[in-house]
Amino acid sequence: MQAVIPRPDVAPLLQEHFVAVASDCDEPEPEVIEIAQQLEDAMMLPFVLFADAEGKFIDGYAGVVTPPYLIKKLTELTSK
Repeated sequence: MQAVIPRPDVAPLLQEHFVAVASDCDEPEPEVIEIAQQLEDAMMLPFVLFADAEGKFIDGYAGVVTPPYLIKKLTELTSK
């Protein structure tokens, strides 16, 4: 994710529509654990979780992501 998020084709989408939160996988916050438990395919790091303003799970995925996939996912979520 460190190589994907700052890209000029990804960062503006995140900055305009989302609040990004990073959590330590060794000591995650209880709220992060609660949302992560709703991700069925949570088998490998990193996890990317999307939640609404109330903390309700919307979508997510686990594992390495390509920039085109993340852009597609962000675009889908912003068009809902």
